[in-house]
Amino acid sequence: INWKKLGFRGSAQVWLAVVERLLQNLLLRAEQIAAAMEVRGFTSPNEHRVRWYQMVLRSWDWFALGLLVVFWWARWVWGGEF
Repeated sequence: INWKKLGFRGSAQVWLAVVERLLQNLLLRAEQIAAAMEVRGFTSPNEHRVRWYQMVLRSWDWFALGLLVVFWWARWVWGGEF
């Protein structure tokens, strides 16, 4: 998109269309989740407790994070951009 050619008004219209579509998708997804919760018998937060899993980083997780850092460093060094 050539933002300079569109100008302020054209750019605002493009962004408004994008935001409107994102909001529609967000509300549709919320309705889908609410329907799924109702079908599965969720009634209220007081009667349905969710047990959270305590996340623990294992050695493979640290290895993957290290590879990610190396990848971003290499991209910055040879690509010159983030």
